Amino acid sequence: MKRTSLVVLLAAVVGAGAAPAYAVTDPQPVQPFVPGANDDPALDRAWQRWQARDVDDYVITVRTSCYCRPAPAVRTVVRDDEIVRVTKGRRDVGPVLGYSMDEMFTRIREAQGTADAVDVDYTRRGVPTSITVDRIAGAADDELYYTVSLSRL
Repeated sequence: MKRTSLVVLLAAVVGAGAAPAYAVTDPQPVQPFVPGANDDPALDRAWQRWQARDVDDYVITVRTSCYCRPAPAVRTVVRDDEIVRVTKGRRDVGPVLGYSMDEMFTRIREAQGTADAVDVDYTRRGVPTSITVDRIAGAADDELYYTVSLSRL
């Protein structure tokens, strides 16, 4: 009887402190993308289309690939412009490892400023679905690819 009570008590204590399945212990605010005067016009137009949608709750899944070992996709849940859950494959990871739409626009801008070639396909809503970054033209195996999918909560 004593052992059974201990198990029930332990389950009650652990269950009482459990967070909802979508939550992380420390939500991370989305760092806003701010368009600049020297941005690529296509990037600026895509960002404007995305902003016009006024979406604060979504799930973004980013798959990164290159000529290296395949990596699992990173799935990020954003609620009220805060990253609340990030998974890489089947593992929960910290919110700082997640992506947001603003982060994707920032990555595109950074790549356009440093890489020899950047090719981006945007949806009519401004979502970058495919990003190819060729850091050094003529170099073999240095390309980086992002595949992005988005869904609303």
